[in-house]
Amino acid sequence: MDMGVKHLGRWAPLLAVLLGTLAWPSVWWGTPPHSADHNVHLANAVEAELLLRSGRLVGWSDFQFAGHPAHAFYPPLANLCVASVHLLTGGLLGWDGSYCVVLGVFLGGFALALFVLLRPVLGPFWALVALGLCLFVDRGGTYAGGRHWYLDMGVWPFGASVALVLAALARLPDCLVRGGRREVLVPGVLLGLALLAHPFALVLFFPLAALQVAVFWREAGGALHAPRRWLAVSALGLGLAAWWLLPFLLRGSQAEHVGATPQPLARLWSGVWGGELVPGLPGWVGPLAVVGSGVAWWKGGSRGRWLVLATWGALVLTTEAPYWLLGLEKHRAIEGVQVVRFRAVGRLFLVGLAVLSVRELAAALRARRGWVVGALGLGLCAGLGVWRLRGGDPPGGTSEPPKRFQCYTAEEEAGLARLLRESGPRMGQGRLALYNPSAHHHCLLLAVPWLERPFFKVGYTPATVFGGKFSTLEPRMLGHLGVTAVLMDAPAEGPLAGLPVLARWGRFEVREVRPLPRVSASTPGAAAQVLSWEEEAVRLRLSGPGSTGVLLWMGWAPEWEATREGQGVPLEPALVEGARLMTLHAEPGEVVLRFGASRGARPAALLSVLTVLAVAWAAVSRPRRPAVSAGSS
Repeated sequence: MDMGVKHLGRWAPLLAVLLGTLAWPSVWWGTPPHSADHNVHLANAVEAELLLRSGRLVGWSDFQFAGHPAHAFYPPLANLCVASVHLLTGGLLGWDGSYCVVLGVFLGGFALALFVLLRPVLGPFWALVALGLCLFVDRGGTYAGGRHWYLDMGVWPFGASVALVLAALARLPDCLVRGGRREVLVPGVLLGLALLAHPFALVLFFPLAALQVAVFWREAGGALHAPRRWLAVSALGLGLAAWWLLPFLLRGSQAEHVGATPQPLARLWSGVWGGELVPGLPGWVGPLAVVGSGVAWWKGGSRGRWLVLATWGALVLTTEAPYWLLGLEKHRAIEGVQVVRFRAVGRLFLVGLAVLSVRELAAALRARRGWVVGALGLGLCAGLGVWRLRGGDPPGGTSEPPKRFQCYTAEEEAGLARLLRESGPRMGQGRLALYNPSAHHHCLLLAVPWLERPFFKVGYTPATVFGGKFSTLEPRMLGHLGVTAVLMDAPAEGPLAGLPVLARWGRFEVREVRPLPRVSASTPGAAAQVLSWEEEAVRLRLSGPGSTGVLLWMGWAPEWEATREGQGVPLEPALVEGARLMTLHAEPGEVVLRFGASRGARPAALLSVLTVLAVAWAAVSRPRRPAVSAGSS
């Protein structure tokens, strides 16, 4: 028995990784999901490769989701990883294959992180059991993690952030207890990567890590050693991510605010016994987790006590109670931060505690400890009985109404690819507009990696929640914005119906847009000529009797700067038919516009470079041995 446990402990991490990849087994042969946000990440990766080819990590994308800098409002880690795999393999894997490599790493890494975190409390076998329940039984829900959120809806970069935070929390106790430079490096680097995967890591890591500091304070020797080591890990992670994180925070007022209100505290407690604690989890998890919390508190040591506090603390943070105490329950920032995402971690820990209660019951039966078996059995039966008497949901649990996320059939995808190959040469050299009339559908973004050309998503966009983005269905505006063709997967409606058809296959069709000037002079008798037009550099020649007003048909952003003969020219936003464009006034001559660094980007990049150098020094240098006096023996 001991030999079997020893072998299981040796191979358990590999089994955890294998279980993770089996959550979407087709990643092994290069077929990723083509649903919801997966297509967004694929399209973003195409533009990320264009940035990498020019030696940049972040930059301007005039019409990606209708007018914001590439990666400026979503962390770059996932997109850069997919683009890097595609670039380093010379495109041999294709975009789907490159995406599968990164998605497979996420799935395996997510499983490994959760396993490593739960193993000290549950042991290898039962940690694998909990992992299996999380991967294959927990269906998940919107903002709440699980398969529904990560794989069906494609919000896996947030899942990657959660996994990296879990891995950092799994390694942090060693740093708090033993200290040392290298013990600081691992959780610090993991935190930095988590922040670059999703900004919610900033909200997720610190309260859970603070609980670890509190629990391990005595084990770490008291005094200030544990808090100082925690601060060192935090400083390292923040420094590594500063090059993106600081500009993002400084532009927080321009970020998307999709409100998600916290739930009432009473609903949380009633959900424990009613089976609705977290959407997608089986209803019996809550009652078993209550019993498991007692087992972990009394027998799980410091890690077990932290697991209990982290589980229920994360779930309390999804309610309005802590924000009511601070007077922030109605604050827009609380909704915008989407604190309900703490469910994504709470649900994982709940499963772990539920499995712990079953493990303890099995161990008591094996050891023939009658009173322990009776106490645990009574507690479990009582919890499950209350759950059923309160009308708890069936053992299968609750979930959101079924939604069809897969965009197209294999036949439709093949037809779309053939349509794009045949009509591509006739689309002109401009941008491709993508129109899907259904809200929240990003299906046609699947065409971007096939064409590898700039795109403009029209119809529904996040423009409804962020004023800096815009959308239009007017052919005249599309022509001014550089669009030469519109791809749609439904019959054209409104003004688009009057555009000439270039090609059609099944539900898909491509319509032609007549190109129009990208700039227009608003001063009588003046003219504006485009000398060159690139993503981050535009050269104009103005002519006229005096100062000329010019409207540029491109999305406005504060990073753009204009000069004439070395002198700065003010740029101002202009609202034109719902689009926030750019205007300038300058004397006749050549005007150059360039996209510069975001506010705080340069000092943040310097901080990240210095942090990387510090990490390299700490990794390669040997710890200094304590000096031994001559009189010692």
